[in-house]
Amino acid sequence: MLYEMTGLEKILGGRKILDISRFTIRSGRIYSLTGPNGAGKTTLLKILAFLDRPSAGEIRFCGNPVLQGKSDMLNLRRQVVMVDQSPLLFTGTVTDNVEFGLKMRKIPAAERRKMTIDALEQVGMEHFVRAEAHRLSGGETKRVALARALAIRPKVLLCDEPTANVDSENQKIILDILADINRQEKTSIIFSTHYQSLEQQLAHFCLHLEHGHISEHQAANVYHAELIERGHHRSSCRLSEEVTLTLPTRVVPAEPLFNLRIDQEKIRLADIIGERETEGSLIEGRVARIREENGRIEVKLDAGIILDLMLSRRMYEDRSIRVGEVVAVVIPDDAVHCVPNNGDFRLD
Repeated sequence: MLYEMTGLEKILGGRKILDISRFTIRSGRIYSLTGPNGAGKTTLLKILAFLDRPSAGEIRFCGNPVLQGKSDMLNLRRQVVMVDQSPLLFTGTVTDNVEFGLKMRKIPAAERRKMTIDALEQVGMEHFVRAEAHRLSGGETKRVALARALAIRPKVLLCDEPTANVDSENQKIILDILADINRQEKTSIIFSTHYQSLEQQLAHFCLHLEHGHISEHQAANVYHAELIERGHHRSSCRLSEEVTLTLPTRVVPAEPLFNLRIDQEKIRLADIIGERETEGSLIEGRVARIREENGRIEVKLDAGIILDLMLSRRMYEDRSIRVGEVVAVVIPDDAVHCVPNNGDFRLD
């Protein structure tokens, strides 16, 4: 286990912010952390980053108890790094900022330079090595802050609202960066967010913090898949005995067995059962559950797989679907994300 927390409490201003009786976080995974404002998300991240101490309880990291001695904490902080919601860059160049942690670790100059360039390449900022940090946009600043964190090759990366206050282009870039470093470097990632769509796009597991308590659930719409026919343009992939999707061949891994995730916010109701769809897959199922969540409608469909979809209130009211009704849904090509068995979206 990466983290094991037992009897963890944090009291601020006489109020118990965290009250976690027992919880574990596994290594090599991506976790999202959601919860209302004031729920303690940032406080928990700082405790996991060893930048703050709990008021009570025990934390074990990689199987070892976390001691509060100065040398012990320094060693742990070399393995775990946190990127704030509004990161601050130092005066100077982008290189000066990315090199900072490496200088503190007394890495030789030549090696430090290579590690800096590698980190900037990871975030697509290698052409900014001589740029003045204070001239960067908000999205570029976050990417340089990520590079600064990645340069020291942490075991764990913690991110507080990584896509907040940046434009949509940089949001996508940042999500791709996090997915890539988890897949390629096996870096464990925990990030807080207010956006459920980020959970669907990125997280293996979703944590929810409320009233001091934390709960976990598997990210929705994640499946084992089997390639049954590879075509020149489109390929057939089986998710269950009843469900086969036809996907663009370019997105299907070479291995016959892989993992697949469907973005619940991109699924739409088909106009009619049996509708033909040229750029996606159509499946039918029985509505198992309907509930409202933050002004949107969550629908759980039993279609040979359990499929979760998110409808706008207008779409839901236009169609007036009911529990027990058989409906058809369209899964567009861009809603499906595939990776090899040893990559993202692991189910174990």
